[in-house]
Formats: sequence, structure tokens, C-alpha cells
Amino acid sequence: MESRAFNTRITVLEQIGYREWTEGLGSDREWLIQRVQAELYLALQDVATKHGAFSMPTRYDYMLILSSNVGYEALVEMLDVARSYSKVGVRMASSCDLNPVDAEARAFKLLAKTEIGGLTYTSCPGEEVVAIAHLDLNNITGATAYEGVTRSYHRILSLLGRLATVAESGGGIAQYLGGDNILVILPPLNYISLAERLVEEGDLKAGIGVSKTAREALRLAARALHDLRLARDRRIIAYANI
Repeated sequence: MESRAFNTRITVLEQIGYREWTEGLGSDREWLIQRVQAELYLALQDVATKHGAFSMPTRYDYMLILSSNVGYEALVEMLDVARSYSKVGVRMASSCDLNPVDAEARAFKLLAKTEIGGLTYTSCPGEEVVAIAHLDLNNITGATAYEGVTRSYHRILSLLGRLATVAESGGGIAQYLGGDNILVILPPLNYISLAERLVEEGDLKAGIGVSKTAREALRLAARALHDLRLARDRRIIAYANI
């Protein structure tokens, strides 16, 4: 892979004036905020995965879409869906880079030049792929039975913080998925070396998928994670389809 230029495309969705909207709801508001966030995320995920992309909620006022090899028109459809569910104006920007964290930074800068309701889209100089590590914390079920829900959850959050720091230092982006599952979007050219650093942060295993689209990369990562559970003595398995 080192002889080819592989980029990851990241699209950033911004809800403009989101904080002001929440503050205007009064004190009895959090249940409504959570409901609106969940509805938007569900609708955006539905349309994203239809096109082979994958949405990550991050902060909800800003959401990321892993959108390698997803064209402009498909992103416009996602923008239209977000517009119909958001309570405020939305805009999107999409860009790419060798490192996912740099692709996000490029897209974020483009947002400032994007009008409300608009989409700014820049092309990639090389091929677009997605490399995803699906990280799984070993024996969390047993730990939860011993520690309870709250302490085990706090342990996962602490681990997430460490993983996010390591991921970003290597050009990646970490996202918590619930349970004991954490995704890290890896740089396609050095995904194994970064995954090796990540699993050293805890009692972890990493199923890795590399493909042209996020949805397929996630499928491969889940398959690799399944095979890791069967292997028992390995911490990383990677499958690529590019």
C-alpha cells in the first residue's frame, strides 16, 4: 500500500446556533434535547449507510460522516435529511487527507466559508479508502458483574480518553459506540502500527477493516473481531478489500 496515495474522506456536519436553541427551551429541556439528537442521528445514519458511509455523533452539534468514495449528490441527500430533522440551520463540508484527523481539520476549516444549508466539497488527489479498528475490551462482562454498571462504564470512559490521545497522535479519530466498543479511524498507510499502539493501552483486541467505503470497512472489522474471539491468542486481525 505504501506505493499508492490513500486518502480518507471526512465530512463534517454543523448545526448552527445549536447552543442558543437548547438554551431557549427553558429548564425542562434535557429530555427533548436527547430525543432530537437521537432522531437526527438515526435519520442521518440511515441515509449514510445507504450510500456506504457511516455517521459518528461526536458532540451532536458537530457530527462526522466517514464518506470515502461517496459522491457530492449523496452528501447533498444527507444534508437534506439533516436539515429536515435539525431544529436549527445546518451546513456541511467534505475533504480528505492521508490522516483522518487532518481530513476532519480541512473539512472544519471549509465550514466557515460554507453558507447555511450549503455543502462545500473538495476532491482528493489520490484514492479514497477507509481503515477502521473496532476495539473490544476483554472480559468486560465479568468486570461489570463484579464492579456494577457505573464503575465499569467509568473504566471504559477512562480508556476512551487514553485511546483518543494515542489515536490523534497517530492521525486517527476515536469514537465510542456504546457497551465496550470503540471505533478508531486509522490512517490507511500505517494502520497496523497505530493499532498496535492502541491495543497496548489496555486489555484490548482490534479487528481491522480496510475498504473503499466505511460500511464495508466496518463489516470487515466486525468479521476480524469475530475471528479474534475464536483465535483467543491474538490481539489484532486485519482484513482488506481495496
